[in-house]
Amino acid sequence: MTGGFKTTTSRPAIATIASVLATSAMAADLGGNCCADLEERVAELEATTARKGNRKVKLTVSGQVNEAIMFWDDGTESNAYVVSNNMARTRFRFTGDAKINNDWSAGYLLEIGVRYANSGNRSQNTSNAGGESNALDIRHSAWWIERKDLGRIWVGETSSATDGITEINLANAITGGIDASAWQGGFFLRNANNTVSSLTWNGITPSQAGAWGVGEGDRNNIVRYVSPTLHGFTFSAAWGEDDQWDTALRYAGEFNGIRVAAGIGYRQINDNFGKNGGDGPRCADLSSSSAISAVDCNSIGLSGSVMHVPTGLYVHGAWGQLNDDNRKALLGAAAKDEETSWYLQAGIEKNHFGIGKTTLFGEYGNYEAGSGLAANGQNPNTVAFSLSATTGAITAAPIGTAFLSAETKVWGIGLTQGIDAAAMDLYIGYKNFEVDIKGAPATLKAKQDFDAVVMGAIIRF
Repeated sequence: MTGGFKTTTSRPAIATIASVLATSAMAADLGGNCCADLEERVAELEATTARKGNRKVKLTVSGQVNEAIMFWDDGTESNAYVVSNNMARTRFRFTGDAKINNDWSAGYLLEIGVRYANSGNRSQNTSNAGGESNALDIRHSAWWIERKDLGRIWVGETSSATDGITEINLANAITGGIDASAWQGGFFLRNANNTVSSLTWNGITPSQAGAWGVGEGDRNNIVRYVSPTLHGFTFSAAWGEDDQWDTALRYAGEFNGIRVAAGIGYRQINDNFGKNGGDGPRCADLSSSSAISAVDCNSIGLSGSVMHVPTGLYVHGAWGQLNDDNRKALLGAAAKDEETSWYLQAGIEKNHFGIGKTTLFGEYGNYEAGSGLAANGQNPNTVAFSLSATTGAITAAPIGTAFLSAETKVWGIGLTQGIDAAAMDLYIGYKNFEVDIKGAPATLKAKQDFDAVVMGAIIRF
C-alpha cells in the first residue's frame, strides 16, 4: 500500500496484455510475414499512376478510342476501309482545377486528337492509312478562372461560343448529325465518263471546307466568357485572333417527363478562316495577297432536341445559314453568296436489354452550297472562272472547284447500343448522299450518289 492506494494485477491479466502487445508489434512490422510484398505492390502502383507536379491542382486523365469499318460505294467503285471515325474521333485529355477560396477557382484543359486513317479524308485513291496517318493535333490547350456567381473566363486554344451549337441532341445517336462529312467528305465525285474528278464532296457542301453544318463554331485561339446557369439558360461569348467573334445562348430543362435542350448562336468572321489552314468556313477573300485576308462572313446556327423520358421517343433538329458579303464582288453578280443547311432526326432511346440504352433513329439533311471558291481561298488572281451577270453561267473554262451552286440531300438510319459496364457504345449506320450541281464542268455528272455503311465502337476511359 503506497500513498493510500492499492494496486493489484492478476496473472491472467498480465498474460492478456502481453499477448496484445505482441500482436500489435507484429502488425506494425511491415517486414513481417503478413505484408512481405507490400512495398513491391506500392512501387508497382506508383509506376502505373499518372503523376502531377504539385498537390494543389487536380489531374484527371480521360479520353476515348473510336475505330470502325467503313463500307462505301460511289456508283462505280466500292470498297471497305478500317478507319478512325471522325464523327467523334479518338482523343485523350488532361483536365484539372484548384480551389482558390470559397468563391474563386481555376483550372485547365489540354486535349490531343488522333488522326490515324481519318474517315473524313479517305478517298478512292487511299492506299493503306492514307493522308494524315499517325498525326496528332491540339484540340484544346487553355486555362480558365471562375467566380461561381459571375462565370468563367477561358484563354487559349479551345471552343468558341458557337462550337456545338448545331449539335444539341438529347439522344446518343453516334452516327447521326448535321455534319455528314465524316464519312465521305474526302471522296471525289465521278465524271460523266466514270473517272475520278478533281472535286470532292467536301468541296460542294456549305462552307466548302469540310464542315457541312454552316452556323457551327469551331476551336480557335480565343478568349471566351461563359455565364453561370440561370433558370436553365447559359450565355457565352468569344473573341479570337484576327479577327472573329461569336455569341451563343443555350437552354436545358425538364418538365413533367419532357426533357428539352436548345441553343442559338451568331458568328462574325473577318479573317482567313477556311483558307491556308484556317479553321471554319471558306469565305471569299478580296485581298491581293494570300498572306493578307479581306473576308466578311457572318453565320447563324441553332439546334434543339425534345425527349419524352418515359417512352424514350425524341426528335432533334438543326439549321444554319452563312452569308458571304464578298462573294459577288469576287465572282460576279450572278454568284450565290448564301449557304444553308438543315437537318432532322427522330427515334427512340430505351434500355431494352439491361446493359445500356439502345438508340434507333432515322435522319434527313439538306445542304445548299454557294458558288465555288478557289481552293487557295479567294484571291481573284487565282480564281479560274467567272460568272455571267446576265445568264448566271460560268463564262470562263470551268476547272477544279468551279460551280455556280450545289444542293446535297442526305438520308440515313442508325443504331447505337450502349454497354454501361464497359463505358462503351457499339454502333452501325447507313447514309445515302445525292447531289445536284449547277454550273459545274460539263464532264461532271449533274447527279451523283454515294452510299456508305459505318460500323464500329467507341470506348471511353
